[in-house]
Amino acid sequence: MQIQRTYEYAGHFGIVFHVSQLVVLPDHRARLRELHISEAKGAHYEVNTMLVALYDRMQAGNRACEMKVAISQPLNRRQADKLNDQRFYASGVVGSAAGGPVGLLTKAIVGTAVTAITTYLAKRKLPTHHAGDVIVSIQASVNGGIGPQQSSVSTIIKNQG
Repeated sequence: MQIQRTYEYAGHFGIVFHVSQLVVLPDHRARLRELHISEAKGAHYEVNTMLVALYDRMQAGNRACEMKVAISQPLNRRQADKLNDQRFYASGVVGSAAGGPVGLLTKAIVGTAVTAITTYLAKRKLPTHHAGDVIVSIQASVNGGIGPQQSSVSTIIKNQG
C-alpha cells in the first residue's frame, strides 16, 4: 500500500490542506499504522489511529477502500479568528432553533432560557481554534456490497507551542 496521489487544496479563509489519496485493500489494513504522512509531524500516531478506526468502521470486507487524508498547514491568527466567528454564529443558530418553538408554546421567558442554555451547550461542544492549530480530516469510501458507503472523521491538533 502506498499513497496514490498527493495535492494541495486551498479551502475557506485561505486554509491550505495537503491531501493524500490511497487505496486500502484488506491485506493492507495492518500496515495502516506504518503509513508515514510527513505533514502529520508530531501527531503521526494520532492520524494513523484515526485511519485504522475509519477503515474498520467502513467494514470494507474484501473490497478496496479509497481514503483521503487532508492535513492543513498551521492556522494563522486571522484564520483561527474566522473559524471561531463561525463557531459563535453556529451556536447562536442552534440555540435559536431550539428556543424559538419553545417560546411559542410557552412563555417567552422560558423560550429565552432554552435559547441561552442551548447556545451555551452548543458552544461547549464546538471546538475553539488557535493560531498554530492543524486541522486533520480523513474521508473513506467503499463501492459494492450493500451499495456505495462514505464516512469521514476530523480532529484538531492543538498547537504545542
